[in-house]
Amino acid sequence: MISIRSKLSLWLSGLVIIATVIGLILFESMLRQAFHDSIINRLEEDLEHIIIASHIDAGEIVIDQNELSSFYKPAYSGRYFQINSENQIIRSRSLWDVQLDIERLEYNQTRVWQAKGPKNNDMQLLSIGVGSNNNGKVATLTVAQDLSIGRRVFSEIFGTKLAINIAMLIAMICGIFIILRQSFKPVKHIQDSLAKLRQGEIGALETTQIPVEIKPLAETYNELLDYTANQIERSRNNLGNLSHGLKTPLAVMQQQVEVLGLSNPEAAEAMQQQLDLIRKMIERKLTAARITGDMLPAAQMVVPRDFESLISTLNKVHHNKDINCTIDAADNISRLPIHREDGMELFGNLLDNAYKWAHSTVSVNISQQEHSTSLCIADDGPGVNDDQISQLTNRGKRLDEAVIGHGLGLSIVKEIVEQYGYQLQFSRSDELKGLHVCIKFPIPNSKITDDNAKK
Repeated sequence: MISIRSKLSLWLSGLVIIATVIGLILFESMLRQAFHDSIINRLEEDLEHIIIASHIDAGEIVIDQNELSSFYKPAYSGRYFQINSENQIIRSRSLWDVQLDIERLEYNQTRVWQAKGPKNNDMQLLSIGVGSNNNGKVATLTVAQDLSIGRRVFSEIFGTKLAINIAMLIAMICGIFIILRQSFKPVKHIQDSLAKLRQGEIGALETTQIPVEIKPLAETYNELLDYTANQIERSRNNLGNLSHGLKTPLAVMQQQVEVLGLSNPEAAEAMQQQLDLIRKMIERKLTAARITGDMLPAAQMVVPRDFESLISTLNKVHHNKDINCTIDAADNISRLPIHREDGMELFGNLLDNAYKWAHSTVSVNISQQEHSTSLCIADDGPGVNDDQISQLTNRGKRLDEAVIGHGLGLSIVKEIVEQYGYQLQFSRSDELKGLHVCIKFPIPNSKITDDNAKK
């Protein structure tokens, strides 16, 4: 979806472009009209000068050339006149050997039009019927002006105006992008704060540099975070207190069941089943309380920081062995959808088991598939036979007594994985030839952080 800043940039740029185009069209129209009006006004002045310089001598029209403008003397100067009467045609010297095709007019009748003139240039012409309407002798006086020079001046003026407007348009569009970029910097600051919040670097949004328009939203978000955290903590505490409070009654009931087993084994077995159901229900509720904490990304397992912490601790615990443990994590995975306390216990047991059996190498590989994220831990130890893999997660079951341990680590791993609904797989490592443990996490949007999705 297009961002607000991009929408504003496009809309404002479009409005500026439309306004500029409309302004240029209006300016061109007004300039063209002013150019036309100025030519007509000049032609009207020329008509008056020629009429003043003209008189009738012996029935013929005579024009005093000394009273005419010098523009009419050079050939093809661009300023012309022509008088058409019944028996004579008088042309300005500027027309040279060209005669204008003039339509005869009645007395005081005028005509304005354009036609081709000398050198095939466009001309603006103005004609008027002059003379005496009483005796029927009317001549048509026409003045003309070449439009090529005026059009060149018009093009220069409009071209300059066009260049200035284009430069201003580019400057305004650049200004729009710069202003919007600066105006949306606080939003970028909020994005950075949200990214830090997702990474667990901060516990709330920073509101000191946020504009007043957005500050209430940030403050409300912080209040919601505090409220959610308090609710989760209160819920977990209540469940913890409930679990602790039930331990004593359950222990008493367990003793009573054992006593009952001496006299009535069947009733004792039925009671024992109910007690086991109660214990499992309490464990599920406690696990649900911990998983609820995943609503806050800061409570999730951080990759690779938390694994590096586990490896550092295990290197100290197993200092008598020279184990090289490597972490290969995809760049777009920064968190795993598991509560940090559970994750440290889960992966701590898996890595501890790998350290116990490995000769020299342990590898941790975190990769992302289409619908899941896989975390695989492998070692170069002796591995486990296929027929014994199913026994690995049995509580208290140890397949080899040579290694110190109580046989509880992998069973704890299985319980945590089942509580979260993830998949746990055991196999032999193709590369290291030892045990290969793989946990698959589904990819809900709220549980895996993809750094590439940051804006």
